[in-house]
Amino acid sequence: MNKQAIIRYVTLLCAVWYVAHFRCVPRDNPYDPANPGFIMPQFSCMIHLRDEVTTTDGVEHATIVFLYDNRSDTVIADSGSSVDIMIADNIAGNKIIVRIICVEAPTHQLNEPFDVTLSREGRDTTVLLHNRSVHSVPWDTIGTHTDTDGVCLVWHASNADQFKYYRVIRKHLASSVIDTLAENYKKQDTVFYDRTVEENEIYKYWVYAVSLDGISIKNNELTLTMPNRPPSPSSIDSIKADYFTCLRIYWSENSDRDFQRYVVYRSVDSVAFDPVYTATDRDETDWLDTTIDEAARRYYYQLAIVDDGGLTSVGTIVSGVNRTTIERSLVYIHEGAFTMGRGGAGVPLNEQPARGVFLSSFLIDRYEVTVGQYASFLNDGNGIYYYDSMANVGIHRNGTIFSPDSSRSNHPMVWLSWSDADTFCKWSGGHLPTEAQWEKAARGGDMRLYPWGNGFYFRQSPPDYFLANYIAGYISADDSGYSDDGARNTAPVGNYASGVSPCGLYDLAGNVNEWCSDWYGSYLPSDTINPKGRQLGLGYVYRGGSFKNYPEELMATYRFRMEPAGRKDDLGCRCVYESY
Repeated sequence: MNKQAIIRYVTLLCAVWYVAHFRCVPRDNPYDPANPGFIMPQFSCMIHLRDEVTTTDGVEHATIVFLYDNRSDTVIADSGSSVDIMIADNIAGNKIIVRIICVEAPTHQLNEPFDVTLSREGRDTTVLLHNRSVHSVPWDTIGTHTDTDGVCLVWHASNADQFKYYRVIRKHLASSVIDTLAENYKKQDTVFYDRTVEENEIYKYWVYAVSLDGISIKNNELTLTMPNRPPSPSSIDSIKADYFTCLRIYWSENSDRDFQRYVVYRSVDSVAFDPVYTATDRDETDWLDTTIDEAARRYYYQLAIVDDGGLTSVGTIVSGVNRTTIERSLVYIHEGAFTMGRGGAGVPLNEQPARGVFLSSFLIDRYEVTVGQYASFLNDGNGIYYYDSMANVGIHRNGTIFSPDSSRSNHPMVWLSWSDADTFCKWSGGHLPTEAQWEKAARGGDMRLYPWGNGFYFRQSPPDYFLANYIAGYISADDSGYSDDGARNTAPVGNYASGVSPCGLYDLAGNVNEWCSDWYGSYLPSDTINPKGRQLGLGYVYRGGSFKNYPEELMATYRFRMEPAGRKDDLGCRCVYESY
C-alpha cells in the first residue's frame, strides 16, 4: 500500500472514532431533552415528624422549609404527621441532598438545620422535633436515691420554650401533710436535696413543670422510704467536781427522733472505756458519778447516744479531776414524784393526807452519822458542840482534843440537838434532810410502810428476824450482840442488811431517830414541789424511830417532834447534799 492509501485509511478510522463518540448518541437517552421520550427523574423522601421526648407521638400541621440548588420550597405535613419531599432534576445520579432549613408547628420546632437524602427509589426518615410547650419531666431513677443525710431527687430537664419553673412537692404518708419544697427557675436545675425528712418515714414526691402562661404538668409520683440514720451525737458539756470524791457530768439534751438511751462511758487512761451509767429519759442531762473509788484523780468520759434501731453515735472525750474530802458513803436519789404521808381510818392525823410530791435529785448519807465522824467535826475547831453527855457514847475530851472509843466509833452519834446536827451537816457540805427527802429515801416510790416493805416481822425466824434495831432489844436474851432485832442500846450503823430501803439506805427504821430540817406542823396542801415545811413552829421534826420504839413507830410516815435544844440518847442525824 502506497503512502496516500495509508493516509486515507487513517483518516477514515479517525472519522469513525469521532462519530462513534461524539455524534452517535442513542435515541432513548432520557437525559437528552431533545429526545422526544425524555422523562425528568424524580427524587423523594418520606419524613415522619415525631416528638423528641416520647419519640412516638406524631407532630401534625407542621410546615417544612427546605433548600435545594439555591432554591427554597415548603411542604406541609398531613394529619398522619408525615410529609413527602419530591424533587425532579435532570441528573444522572441516584441520590440528591436537600437542606431542611426549619420545621414549624403550633407546638413543636426544629432544633437546628440538617441535611436529608432523597433517592430515586424513595426512602423514609424520622425527624425529632423539640416540644415548645411544657410537658411531664421524667425521673432520673439512677440519680435519685436516699441516704442517711436525706433524699436526692433528680429528673430530666424540660426543653419547653415556654418553661417558667419546676415546683417540687412532697407528701408525708403517715401524716398526709403536703409541702412545696422548692421552685427552681432554671431549666438545668434538675437536682434537689431534701434534708428535712425523718428517718424510717415514707414520702411521695412529684415535680410540676410550669409554663409562662401558668400551665402545670405533673410527672409520676415517686415513693421513697428514708433509712434509719445514726442518732445525732451529743457531747458532754462539762465535768465538775462535786461532793466528796464525786464528779458531776453535764450534757445537752439529744434531739434524735428515735432516741432510746444515753450511755456514759468512763476511763482512767482515755483508751479503755467502760459503761458506768445508762439513762432512758431524754430530759435527763446530768449524772453524779458516785462510783469513783479514788480521790484527786483524772477521769475520762464519753457520751454515747443509742437509737431504737441500735445505731450509736459517740461524742468527744472530756475529762475532769475529782477532789479529796471527808470519806462518806452516799446514795443518789433521782428526781421525780412520790406519795408522801398516808390516809385512811386509824391513821394519825399528822400523817395525813397522802399527797403527791415532786423532789429534785439529791444525795443522802447511806448510814447515820457516826461517833467517829462527829469526833472529826469536833476536832476541826467545833469543840463548842461537845456536851458532857456525849461521854456516854464514847467521845472523851482532853483540852481541845476529842477521842472516840474504838468500840463505839462506828455507832450512830446521839445526844445531838437540832443545832448540833444542822451545824455538823453544814460543816460536811450538806444540810439536814427535809421531811420529804427523808421519806422518799425511806419509802421509794411504792408507798411502802417500812423501808423493807409493808409487813413487820416480830419474833420470826431468821432471816426476817434481822430487820431493824427496835424495842425488842429490851426483852432479848442476848444483850451483848446485835444478832436479834433489837439491841439494848444502839447498834453499829449498817448492821441490819435485811432492812435497807429501796434506795439502799440503812437504819431508816430503828437504831436512832434522825433530825429533819422542817418545823413540825400539818402539811400545807400547796407545798408539793420540793416542800420545806412551815417557816416557824414549836419544835422540829425527827423521823425513823429508834431502839426504844415499837414497830408502829418505825413506819416511814410516822412523825415525832422536839424543841430545837432538846437532846436524847436515841436521837442523831444523817445529811443530804443537793444535786445541782
